[in-house]
Amino acid sequence: MGVYLAIYVSFMMIIGVYAMATTLLNLRHFRKLGNVKDSVDGPLISVIIPARDEEASIGRLLESLEKQSYKNIEILVMNDQSSDGTEEIIKAHAQHDPRIRYFASDPSSRLHANGKINALLQLMPHVRGEYILATDADTYHASECVAHAYSIMKEHGLDIISGFPTELCPSFAGTVNISAMMLTNTLIPHFFVYHFPLPSATFAIGQFIMMRKSAYDETGGYTKIKGHMDDVGIARLFVRNKKSFAFISISRYVACYMYTNASDAFRGIERSIAGIFPPKAVSFIPVFALVAILIHIALSPIAAILLFASESYSYMFPAMLCGLLLFFVSWYIACRKAGWRKLISIAAPLTLVQICVMYIHGLYNRFTGKGFIWKGRKID
Repeated sequence: MGVYLAIYVSFMMIIGVYAMATTLLNLRHFRKLGNVKDSVDGPLISVIIPARDEEASIGRLLESLEKQSYKNIEILVMNDQSSDGTEEIIKAHAQHDPRIRYFASDPSSRLHANGKINALLQLMPHVRGEYILATDADTYHASECVAHAYSIMKEHGLDIISGFPTELCPSFAGTVNISAMMLTNTLIPHFFVYHFPLPSATFAIGQFIMMRKSAYDETGGYTKIKGHMDDVGIARLFVRNKKSFAFISISRYVACYMYTNASDAFRGIERSIAGIFPPKAVSFIPVFALVAILIHIALSPIAAILLFASESYSYMFPAMLCGLLLFFVSWYIACRKAGWRKLISIAAPLTLVQICVMYIHGLYNRFTGKGFIWKGRKID
């Protein structure tokens, strides 16, 4: 027991120092990338939006895009077999703004097994811009968003960028599930990946991805993506093809009503986690180790209390307390900088447990053949 506790405490000290250093260096990196003068003039930028049953949000998104300070944009919207009022809303906006172009997906088209990628591939032949901004129908954008993103790409000579919008959800449990994404800003050294690109450490989110069209064409784009991860997949494809990528801070400029309840949030984030860490024999041991690590971090506050109350091992308490404080404070800082509420920012232990539950349940869905159902479609 003493050896196990010594290893546990040492691990918490190491992970705490690493998380704090990574979080602070990431924030410094984000500030440096974002320190640009926004340009409202430049080449044509094509905003592409796949929309399936998005009548509650598509109007808000289009209104925000119509108000962009960047002047030279076109907005391509693919109505992906919606069964609600999505089509009528898009067409209404297209009537009074010629920059908005309406498209309907071809039900017989099978360009990709993933529904969203299939819709994006049907949109791509209509793109005329030098840059492409792929965004989701449940987002909305500050008026300076496109100008800021383009200016970052231009200033730093980037081929593709992505970043976290401010994630909004009326459910506390749902928001806790969504906040699982913050693990990437705490543990992934984006500042290091920027200078030393590594596909396996490259992370992106489909709510906001801007790409240089020429680089997209050179890589083969969405046609080359295997699996259902359109966002991480396209970013890793670019990196594998020696294209420059940066994960940036974009939460001030984009917000997203990603999910409306805890159940949808669980299923959606579960699908993403399962996609990032697919059940392959070569990755089983490291992924299993990661799950064990996350569980140990989540339980560290309880472990610290038990150490404090123990007569035999209380001398380990200060080191354990120091490690867990470093980790959870770094999590809090990363969450607050990304626009999360204070209550969510201090819920890291609950979030970490949920990550493990979602991954294990995701594995169950895969191994039993149930797969994932999203917006009426089965995703393998």
